[in-house]
Amino acid sequence: MMLALLFIAQAVQPVPVPQDSALRAPLPELPRPPPPEGPVLPLAEALRLAREQAPDLAVARERVEQARNNVQRAWATLQPTLTATGTYTHNSLPALIFTFDPVQGFGTKEGSKNTEAGTLVFAWNLFNLRAFPALTSAKQLVDVAALTEAQQRRELLLAVASTYYSGVALRELAGVAFQQARATHDHARDALARFEAGLVQRSAALRARIDALRADQETQRALFSYASAKSQLAALFDRHDTAFELAAPERAPEEVRGAFRELMEKALRERPEMAAARANEEIAARLKTDAWEQFAPTLALTGTGRYNNPATTFTGDKTTWAVALALTLPLYDGGFRYVALKDADSQIRQARAQTRGQAARIEDELRRAQLDLDSARTLRDETEQTLAVSRENERLVRAQFDAGTASQVEVSDAEAALFQSESNALQQRLSVELAALRVAKAVGAFDLEGGGK
Repeated sequence: MMLALLFIAQAVQPVPVPQDSALRAPLPELPRPPPPEGPVLPLAEALRLAREQAPDLAVARERVEQARNNVQRAWATLQPTLTATGTYTHNSLPALIFTFDPVQGFGTKEGSKNTEAGTLVFAWNLFNLRAFPALTSAKQLVDVAALTEAQQRRELLLAVASTYYSGVALRELAGVAFQQARATHDHARDALARFEAGLVQRSAALRARIDALRADQETQRALFSYASAKSQLAALFDRHDTAFELAAPERAPEEVRGAFRELMEKALRERPEMAAARANEEIAARLKTDAWEQFAPTLALTGTGRYNNPATTFTGDKTTWAVALALTLPLYDGGFRYVALKDADSQIRQARAQTRGQAARIEDELRRAQLDLDSARTLRDETEQTLAVSRENERLVRAQFDAGTASQVEVSDAEAALFQSESNALQQRLSVELAALRVAKAVGAFDLEGGGK
């Protein structure tokens, strides 16, 4: 019995840390959460800023305005024009004016070195069939530009919502990393004390120190990722600082549910891309009408008034006027009109093919979004179960280590498994939220205010 006690006493004698051991360096200070850079930016506010300040949306809105201007240009082809021209000329030699006298006959006299002339021209295309399909197409192009702007707005707001949810997940991951760092630091100090007391091997203390340093690295990595997400979010609504914080919305995006066929019909009915594609089909069909109307005659009315001083007529009248009515019938243009007919047919086939392609892309987008959502739900449930098991395992292994029945390697493995489970759980929760947003966008039910419908 005395020999056993003596053996135990010798086993727990203090052990000095070797001079060349990394354990002699002090353990780095525990990372601390940085102070908030600014107030919390709610998701609704981020969406509002994107709608009002995003440069891409400003470009799209200007394209709508330019399309409206093209309607005014199309109207201008149906309106009359009035043009005035005035000329003042100073000559080096005086003008030579012809005169006529009944007694003396024809003669000449010297006029002024200055001449004034003015012209007023009124022109109006009374009959031009090509102007009407051009006007109708210009009006419809305004609708196409507005639909394109709506599509870009939805895509931008989806990007804002996705980036926001990603940033929130990264912030939560940083919180998990801080907790992990705190636990590993405490364990590293405990392992060092146990080594110095002779209760564990030096390798156990070194392994605990490695775990603490790795936890510090994961913490810094999470903080930098969160800062990067905020910068990406700020760029989406043209903000030049990241003096704000992200917080989880009060409610998660609602999931759009329904049979695939029903959702597909809704998408084809409500997606702005499909409406724009159908409008482009109508515009292409109108090109055929325009090509046929190139065979029709045109009728133009022209009125001209002129003023010349000195007069250029033998009567001495300084003002003259003329009215002309011109009927133009194109007889032969080298085959240009027949090429226009063929090109119109090609444009119609192209527009129809683009509509079919757009429908196929929407169908694929919706199908993949639903698959992603189903997969994310399944993986989320599995990761939640794995997380519960990892937490229980980590607590059990730590208790066993404190009792001396578990090794440091087992503790390290349990800590790594717990952190990985925490990360996976956050990632899968985020995947469900993002997949729900993509389904809503694919169906055309993306809510601009809340992120889902």
